[in-house]
Amino acid sequence: MGLLQWIAGGILAKSASNKLNPPQVTVPSGLEIRAIKAKGMNEYTIVYAKKGSGSTSQFTISRNTRSMSSGWKFHWPENY
Repeated sequence: MGLLQWIAGGILAKSASNKLNPPQVTVPSGLEIRAIKAKGMNEYTIVYAKKGSGSTSQFTISRNTRSMSSGWKFHWPENY
């Protein structure tokens, strides 16, 4: 039982670290970020919209993602 508790504790700590250390995001012009949500242990969901628009779009990135087309750039914390 001790091993399972140790593993569960590690998973919870990893999830908490993921929520506390989101990436810094460089957004293409004309867009704005509405939310960055931790998803699991190594992924984030980015919710964005055109400036002044009410409708949103989203995509998911992992810690391996550094950039995407049309100017999205992701800068990850050093301590991870």
